[in-house]
Amino acid sequence: MARNSFDELERQEIIQILIDKGYGEIIDALLMNESRVYTKKGRMNKSGACRVLGWKTKQLEDIIEECRCIFPDLFDG
Repeated sequence: MARNSFDELERQEIIQILIDKGYGEIIDALLMNESRVYTKKGRMNKSGACRVLGWKTKQLEDIIEECRCIFPDLFDG
């Protein structure tokens, strides 16, 4: 299996864990609006995400931090 296939499987596993932890609506909103939420380089556009979700920046940052705490080894550094 190619590295891209492993990356995709890992991504799907992370998404499923977040959905199982109760973040399904947020994940769906972000994935369904990828062009408005992510830059061409694959980074999150917080302004776009906040518009899509109808949230303030602080609320989004708090949720992102909660998600990072679920995967502490993934976000070290």
